[in-house]
Amino acid sequence: MRLVFALLLLPVMAAAQGIELSGAVTLQHADHRVDAGLGVERATGLLAGGAARLRFRSIAVALSGETGHLTAVAGSGGVDRDVAQVGATAQFTPLPWLVLESGITLRSFGSVVARQRWTLLRAGAQARVPLSGETFWVLGHAHLLPVVRVNGLPDAATAFDAGTGVAYQRGRIVFALTYTLERCDFPSQGSTRRSEQLGTLALSGGVQLRLH
Repeated sequence: MRLVFALLLLPVMAAAQGIELSGAVTLQHADHRVDAGLGVERATGLLAGGAARLRFRSIAVALSGETGHLTAVAGSGGVDRDVAQVGATAQFTPLPWLVLESGITLRSFGSVVARQRWTLLRAGAQARVPLSGETFWVLGHAHLLPVVRVNGLPDAATAFDAGTGVAYQRGRIVFALTYTLERCDFPSQGSTRRSEQLGTLALSGGVQLRLH
């Protein structure tokens, strides 16, 4: 009973502090490519997950997670793999259309061959430009990944991600369609240079609760 009472009071307490709460579910089509010097291995599939964001004035924190299965593309020499990842991001909004952010992503690729564990630190920005009043928006983001660590591999020499998309908002409901490309290039080992690329086309839908 006390827990139920506390949950009922949460929106009231949030409103008193001017906090914005939002949440979304996501469905992504992922395309993972690995070039280790013997041709490009490729696997594709669907990832499902969600995200939550808590904002107070110009400061926000966001949590996200996705999981799914990627199937090797015939003839590419790849293997099927399971994917799971979680992320945490801190954000600062200096302008209504600009968000500066940094965060961490923990990712796992599992297959019959081995399990790879990734740690990625990123810093960058995202922009949100209105197309039609407060209804349609063009989205864009770009991040540098100064730290990419993978078990069994040297740290990435260069890494980044970038993406674009559109969003539609009506009242508290928000839908977005975005494409993101993440690329990591690893130092040469002998005559072999390894690169990995993850592209995702994501559809998300959620709700924003602006509690004043």
